[in-house]
Amino acid sequence: MPPSPLGLLEERREAARARVEDLEAELERLEGELEAARAVLERRVVAVEELAEALAPAGDVAGPKGAVVRVPPKGAVVPAWREGLDPVDALAPDYRRLVEAVGSGGRGVVGLTMREVAVAVGREPVAAVTENLRQKARRLVERGWLEVDGSGSRFMPRRRARAAGCHSGPGGGGGGRGADS
Repeated sequence: MPPSPLGLLEERREAARARVEDLEAELERLEGELEAARAVLERRVVAVEELAEALAPAGDVAGPKGAVVRVPPKGAVVPAWREGLDPVDALAPDYRRLVEAVGSGGRGVVGLTMREVAVAVGREPVAAVTENLRQKARRLVERGWLEVDGSGSRFMPRRRARAAGCHSGPGGGGGGRGADS
């Protein structure tokens, strides 16, 4: 007796289901490999950027309104914040961008997370990038350029800068630690 049309369709359906399951398993495996490869790539990108930053000499660049601004060498030590110290003159470009991103972000919230900072500075918000930024932000907190909330997850401009220039409320908004360390 020849197979019934319904039986043939059920066989085809089961073959299609098995194929879909095989492809889904392969896709899951490939997604895992892709994520691992992206993590390796991101670590390599950060390593190259850090090395280039450390080896780059200081230089003069055109600043606002054509003024010549002395740019600290990439990888330079972050100086302690003091009154009148301008981040454009005092900080290496990566640190300056981080301070500017934190200072301009977080509308309606207190501070930015490192994922938000990564996006603000035009970087992919992946673990390697956010950890690199977090290390730099902690250095800036230690030197008084930024503050961090009690949980250590949100970074914000130093209190005096917020009170003087940003008017974020009484007392300059949220009392982070490290403002004058």
